[in-house]
This record gives sequence, structure tokens and C-alpha cells, in this order.
Amino acid sequence: MYLVRLELANPELPQPSRTDAERILDVLWAHLQPRFGIEHIRVRAGPAGINLGLFFRGSGTDAATHSSTAIAHLLARIPEWEPKIPP
Repeated sequence: MYLVRLELANPELPQPSRTDAERILDVLWAHLQPRFGIEHIRVRAGPAGINLGLFFRGSGTDAATHSSTAIAHLLARIPEWEPKIPP
């Protein structure tokens, strides 16, 4: 299993709430497909955005391809949120 971390920012919500994070989690789970190989999703509202952790099963090149496809698919479902790679 491996973790992909992203930070999501929304210019209209400079300080998102826990409710915003839970809403994102609900949307992501609703659009998740088994082929993506996601085991867990963690979200947390932070001072500058939503911290997102996607836990994927597997490893290697195939897993990396599946994870990038999954991330692109899921982010398309929340277009008001812009992904950033956390420091």
C-alpha cells in the first residue's frame, strides 16, 4: 500500500471547515471505482485548504498508472478545488 498526499485549495473558501472536508470525502467515495485500487481516503481541513490522503493498494508501474488515473478522475468531480502538492 502507498499514500498519495495532496492539498486542495478553493479561492472562494480561504479557510475550509470540517464540513467542507466531509463533503469532499462523500463526493470522492461516491465516484470511486474498484479498478482504482483505493483502500482508504483521509481528509482534513487545514488553515489553507483541505489535506487529502489517498491510500492505494499495490506497487510498481501499474499501481502508479492506476493512481494517476484515479486522481484525475476524482479531481474532475470537485472542479472548484485546485490540487497542490504539499511541502
